Amino acid sequence: MTKSEFISRVIGKPWSDRACNFDMMDCWGLVVLYYRHVIGEELHHLSDYESGSDFVTCHDAETQHWLPVVSPVSGDIAVFYHGDVPQHIGIIVSPGKCLHSRGESGCVMVDNIQSLNRLYKKVEYKRHGTF
Repeated sequence: MTKSEFISRVIGKPWSDRACNFDMMDCWGLVVLYYRHVIGEELHHLSDYESGSDFVTCHDAETQHWLPVVSPVSGDIAVFYHGDVPQHIGIIVSPGKCLHSRGESGCVMVDNIQSLNRLYKKVEYKRHGTF
């Protein structure tokens, strides 16, 4: 599936906590689906993720597989923080644009990184280090 096909398929899909399918997804589920269907790689998806682990637990367990980058490119992730606590994640789909699924907004959308920075105050970009 191309990046454009994936984006068309997921835009507007409802956010649902711990969901990871094309009917509904949370922010991490969206990343897992993107890597599975666009990149062709299976991420280290935590077995207990869909049973209610919080995002920080998921982030802490997965972060070892991701390397920090200064200048993100398409396919890298953006991790958004409140203080030092990771709260949200999305996928860079073009310069300055992030595909993400936010519970507060209720669906998958593409936003400017600058707009998201106003909500979260800090962003960190990462690239998967095992591909």
